[in-house]
Amino acid sequence: MFTLADALRILLTGVSYGMILFLIASGLSLIMGAMGILNLTHGSLYMLGAYIGLTVAPLVGSFWLGALLAGLSIGVIGLVLERGFLRRLYRQFNDQVLLTLGFVYIFGNLALWIWGSFPKLGDVPAALDFSIPMGRLDFPVYRLALIAIGLLIFGASWYLQNHTRAGAIVRAGMDDREMVLGLGINFGLMSLGIFLWGAFVAGFAGALGSPLIGASWDMGFPILIQALIVVVVGGVGRVEGTLVGALIIGLIDSLGKTFMPDLAQFTVYVVFILILLVKPSGLLGRVQVDEGAQPPSSFFQGVGQRLPRQFNARWKELAVAYGPYLLLLLAVIIFPFVAPAYMRTTLTQIMIFGVFGLSLNLLFGYTGLFSLGHAAFFGVAAYATAILAVQLDIRLLWVLLPVGVLFATITAALMGLVALRVSGVYFLFVTLALGELLAAVALKWVNLTGGSNGIFGVPYPTLGLPVPIRAQGYYFIVLAIFLVCVFALYRITHSSFGLILQGIRDDEKRMQHLGYNTWLYKYAAFVISGFFAGAAGVMFAPFVGTVVPAYLGTATSALLMLMVIIGSAHLFAGPVIGAAIVLFLQYYISIWIPARWPLVLGLIFVLSVLFLPGGVGQYLDRWWRNLRFEKPTIEVPQAEEVPEHV
Repeated sequence: MFTLADALRILLTGVSYGMILFLIASGLSLIMGAMGILNLTHGSLYMLGAYIGLTVAPLVGSFWLGALLAGLSIGVIGLVLERGFLRRLYRQFNDQVLLTLGFVYIFGNLALWIWGSFPKLGDVPAALDFSIPMGRLDFPVYRLALIAIGLLIFGASWYLQNHTRAGAIVRAGMDDREMVLGLGINFGLMSLGIFLWGAFVAGFAGALGSPLIGASWDMGFPILIQALIVVVVGGVGRVEGTLVGALIIGLIDSLGKTFMPDLAQFTVYVVFILILLVKPSGLLGRVQVDEGAQPPSSFFQGVGQRLPRQFNARWKELAVAYGPYLLLLLAVIIFPFVAPAYMRTTLTQIMIFGVFGLSLNLLFGYTGLFSLGHAAFFGVAAYATAILAVQLDIRLLWVLLPVGVLFATITAALMGLVALRVSGVYFLFVTLALGELLAAVALKWVNLTGGSNGIFGVPYPTLGLPVPIRAQGYYFIVLAIFLVCVFALYRITHSSFGLILQGIRDDEKRMQHLGYNTWLYKYAAFVISGFFAGAAGVMFAPFVGTVVPAYLGTATSALLMLMVIIGSAHLFAGPVIGAAIVLFLQYYISIWIPARWPLVLGLIFVLSVLFLPGGVGQYLDRWWRNLRFEKPTIEVPQAEEVPEHV
């Protein structure tokens, strides 16, 4: 029989979990609101704090001292991150995201290297290691202690933010940073203090949460997503909003696990989407920052610029202009007959991810929308293909391709209705969360998707001919689809529609004043990008033979974004170049040091942001234009080295 004591236990369980979320998200929200920095390493800082806390506590003989030292250690890591890397990237949103994504991979792989792959659970302090009867079950006293600690930190944070000079400066900086700088206030030092406080609280929360949640090398992304949901629900920059958002998510999680354990993971996302639809800035959030007012990243400069015609219609000039393309196409056709099998396989994968990257760049490079949920369309199409081919034994390419693309397009149409209600950093949050939601659906819907095992044995498609399709034949199928998609995307990006997207990217308000329905254009770009991502997903499922939930998640989207950036988002062919670079690196590094590939991948993210702001493609473009006797498309300037504050 369900009693009042049971209800109280469920309530306190949700509140205690909410307090852990509050400790994680409060620093993230403050850093975003006051500094304008999206620190995606925040979940990883929590993870490192958990590991350091449970490692140090037995050595010093005190759980609380171990938690304090964990927080201080993470504060030092935060100091290195802010002074050494993020300081030069203020007001460069795209660079911040890519840099911190790189450190997520680095920290995760280092944790795997140091502490191993098995999750660890911290010890509860001896003085609190008991429970009290509450309904049909007992309630751990340690959870009550977490509630008390969370309330104390909330009270201190609220007082500092609302009743001190430092808090007034922080709030003023959120509203008008230029005014604060104009008054001679050292906002740079204040920003450093904010970042250190956020890092300290994240590490301290990791140590406090280790007896309940534990520590695992791969928990950085899941924790980050929970914190981002809290920030979006409560609103950026206000400690009260963060507390309200954390308590709402904590209570929903507790109620879901009690009454709907199979659907508990989805209830949080449902509430998140509903609140977003009703109040996009969060329940207690400030007015959103207009990202369009910020200077465009160097990644975007020159995207889609038309070149003046250099040649007339005479055949010699045409041969010089288009001959290299024809030679390249001829080489790609001959390649599978003369190259080793592994090279043919790699080139097939490059073409698939080339289409995938081009579809993302329609959003990122041409429209200025930074999405970390793009893999959702890719994964949905891959699952649709696998279900048709394996479970329904439908293998005709003429059925698999349109059905897979249709499901991806429908998914994009639905996601776009939600995601495009917001802009800037909120858009990234929403796409990331929606992508993870679909990955969770694939993980839980075992009867349809196979759960964590996925769907195995996806065969090559058939063309309705008596000749069976093998690896070499599938190479040419992928090549044909690749060429069609590249041609279609080229025509789209170089049409008047593509030029309007570039205008929206550069100055959306101006385009609105000119009479354009910018939301409709962005929505169309979102759906079109999902269409082509679906084509890549259809090709990918038979290529690997297995479809798993990870293909829908953030890790796949992040890898794709790296391909776009390292290849050059300002070049039409940049994503294809980036796919070739990343996939070749992945192939060889996985042979030499397979366990360290995520570490190398993270370093590639960091180095690309710091030293290749225009991507490798800018140099290849220069060489290619010289080969065709043309001028380079653009000259990519170097990133600014002087930050707006010291």
